[in-house]
Amino acid sequence: MTISSKGAPDSSRLLNDEAAKKRSLILIFIVMLMDIIGITLLSPVAPKIVLRYSSSALVVTLIPVVYALGQFVASPILGKIGDKIGRRPVLLVSLFGQALGYVIFGLGGSLWMLILGRLVGGITSGNLSTSSAYIADISKPEERSKNFAIISTAWSLGLIMGPALGGLFGQFSLETPAYVAGAVTLLNLLLGFFLLPESLPVSKRDTTKLVLRDYNPILAIVDMAIRPGLGAIILISAIFGFAFNGMNSVLALFMIQKFTADTWQLSLMMMLSGVTIALANSFLIPFMAPRYSVKMMGVFGLLGLAASSVSVFFAPFMWLAILVNILGSAMSAFIFPALTTLSIERVLPREAGQLLGVNSAVGSLMNIVGPLFAGLVYDYVMVGSPFWIGALVLVPAAYLLIRTTSHASKVDLVNLH
Repeated sequence: MTISSKGAPDSSRLLNDEAAKKRSLILIFIVMLMDIIGITLLSPVAPKIVLRYSSSALVVTLIPVVYALGQFVASPILGKIGDKIGRRPVLLVSLFGQALGYVIFGLGGSLWMLILGRLVGGITSGNLSTSSAYIADISKPEERSKNFAIISTAWSLGLIMGPALGGLFGQFSLETPAYVAGAVTLLNLLLGFFLLPESLPVSKRDTTKLVLRDYNPILAIVDMAIRPGLGAIILISAIFGFAFNGMNSVLALFMIQKFTADTWQLSLMMMLSGVTIALANSFLIPFMAPRYSVKMMGVFGLLGLAASSVSVFFAPFMWLAILVNILGSAMSAFIFPALTTLSIERVLPREAGQLLGVNSAVGSLMNIVGPLFAGLVYDYVMVGSPFWIGALVLVPAAYLLIRTTSHASKVDLVNLH
């Protein structure tokens, strides 16, 4: 490995052979895993921290909402900047901003400080989408879906390790997980600075000037949505994100208020969900994919998630609610890769990065609208109402997916894992 004059790995030497690309994939996997652990460390403690200042479900949901708002506004422009100057600088700046946001959240002291911490983190949260673009840069077209498997794997492991560590450190104080998340992110920053090479050669960078249109995430979504057949998939992804993010934003609060769940119980529930997703990715989906089409796997996931959501709402005991939530996690594991496969097949290979940016923007938008709506109906309709409302919107999404035309091969779904 050679080192440039600035102390960073020389990417021109590192990425010229297959062994170097494999090392880079391993490194980017570690970067993504550590980042997801940092994000999910706060999951078991954030609701209880917010409850110090307000008992409103709407206020509790503001924490993920402001993060998603910053992400929605900043992610498309960060992606565009990455196309111009390379992935590595954007990734490093994003990691520094994330660490700063965690520290601000940990210091807290008021509701506005908590909101500021998550807003800073959201604005600089381009690290995951930039990591996805990094993978696309170093992957041949025929390897892309296989290499994207590390994203699903990183999320699965992160959803196990993050909540577990959050519950563990939350026993010392509710603020400790935020500081640990900041430390993990700073370690991630050092790893990226000293070991991770640049993935985008100068010859392949975008040389056009940034215009006002580039700063508008809505226009970027519209540009993709008007593609033949792609608009329906984006709409289904939006409906799924609306329901899924809304229900998850109030799940911990629902468990606390209905069953007086403790921090370690919330941590266990989230950890079991992560284990379930990992097992579904590794065994259940590869077993079922050769027997069913990609589209039907997505339909199965949407309907299964709808059924589990209603069941969580009616569950009379906490252990039963946790069990049903685990089943819902397994159902969601089918939806992510199915919709990704169905959308990627509708664009050219060179547009995959642009599509991923749009998917991230749609996800961020639904992570704003979904939790806000869930918080409102939770407060003003009835406790737990986001679960049965989520089920109601998932059913027509499944019907719309049935009506779409799929060109993806069954093996594509397996490769995404």
